[in-house]
Amino acid sequence: MSTKSLFENRKLIGQNILNIINDKGYTKYSFARLTDISRPTLDKLIKGKVDSFATFKTHIQKILESEDMNEEQLNNYVPKYKMKKELVFALSDNAPENHALNSRAQEMFGILDDIVHICELYYN
Repeated sequence: MSTKSLFENRKLIGQNILNIINDKGYTKYSFARLTDISRPTLDKLIKGKVDSFATFKTHIQKILESEDMNEEQLNNYVPKYKMKKELVFALSDNAPENHALNSRAQEMFGILDDIVHICELYYN
C-alpha cells in the first residue's frame, strides 16, 4: 500500500486517525504534540480536508512513525471501542410547579454545561 492510495482515501484515513486517538486515550492536543503536527492541521487530516499530497504525506509519515505502523495498518485500522453516537438521558416530571433553581444550582449546572461542551470538542 502506498501513501498515494492513502491520500485517495483521505476521509477513511482521517476516521482511522481519530479512532487511534480515541483508542489510545490521547486528546487531539496531546496527539498533535506527540506527532509534531499543528492542531489545525491534525483537524484537517481527521476531516480528510488536506488537499496537498506533499503535506498529507509528511504528516502521515509522522503519525506512522509515532504509532509504529505502516500504511496498510493505518488503512485497515479497526477501532477497539465503538463510540456510542446516541446520547441517552432521562427526564423527570417530579419538580413542583413554579420551581426555580437557586443561584448556586444555576452556577453548578452552568459549569457542567461548559464541561460537556469541552468534551464535545474532543470526542466529536
